[in-house]
Amino acid sequence: MSTQNKILASVLFLWIWGVSMLDHYLTIKLQQVIVSEELNPVGSWLLELDGGNPALFMTVKMSLLWGIALILLYVWKWKPKVALVCLVALSIAQLFLVAMFLYTPTNFWSF
Repeated sequence: MSTQNKILASVLFLWIWGVSMLDHYLTIKLQQVIVSEELNPVGSWLLELDGGNPALFMTVKMSLLWGIALILLYVWKWKPKVALVCLVALSIAQLFLVAMFLYTPTNFWSF
C-alpha cells in the first residue's frame, strides 16, 4: 500500500473519530433534550431502557466505535484496499451526521 493511501486512511479515520467524539459530546451536553430529539430508534430504545439517562446509550456507542476501529485494523492487515473503501463509506456517513448537526433547529443548539 502506498504512503498516500496510508495518509488518506489516517485522515479518514481521524475524521470518523472526530465526528464520533463531537456526537458523544453533544449527546452528553444535551442530555436534557436527547430523549425527545434522538432520531435513531435503537438510540431511543437504549435511552428509554435506562430511564432517559444517556449512560447506556453512550456506552454502547463507544463500544461500537472501538469495535469498528478494531475490525478496520484487522481488515487493513488482510486487504488494505477494502479497508480504505470502508473508511470512505464511513466518512461519507459521518459527513451526513455533521450535516444533520448543522441543520438541526436553532433551539436544539441553545444549551
